Amino acid sequence: MKPSDPLSIQKRAKDWLKGRKVGILFAEGSDGAAIEKLKGEIESAGGTAFLVAPKGGGIPVKGGEMKADGQLAGSPSVLFDAVASIVMPDAAEKLSKDGAAVQWFMDAYGHCETIAHCKGTQILLDKANVEPDAGVVPVESFMKVGAKRHWEREPKVRDLA
Repeated sequence: MKPSDPLSIQKRAKDWLKGRKVGILFAEGSDGAAIEKLKGEIESAGGTAFLVAPKGGGIPVKGGEMKADGQLAGSPSVLFDAVASIVMPDAAEKLSKDGAAVQWFMDAYGHCETIAHCKGTQILLDKANVEPDAGVVPVESFMKVGAKRHWEREPKVRDLA
């Protein structure tokens, strides 16, 4: 069949966060203010921010304590339209040995989601073979591209034969 522009999900996709869900990964020692800022920006744009941590309960973060909405092992990135990560380097080093954390980024990358990250997250991105592109951005740039899927990445992550 010939492609149909009116039926194309990609061509008809709206460039907004309204109704979309964003997973934000954090861990012990993460910057609580940065997490709250990103969460507020997402919610102001009509999206839903879902906080993910390696374990449940209260997590000590810079500036206090934060509760996750979901545990990493039970909140895979495929549940989200985009993901972000605010993790300190020592926590990222520890998470780089956790298959669920590495898979979280691998799946987000493979599903052409925006991946916003802080410098501390880089070790996880490297372990997950996440290559830089227009959809892998510093967390400060998330609001510029977070609503998009990055379909130009698709040939890098799957065989389109």
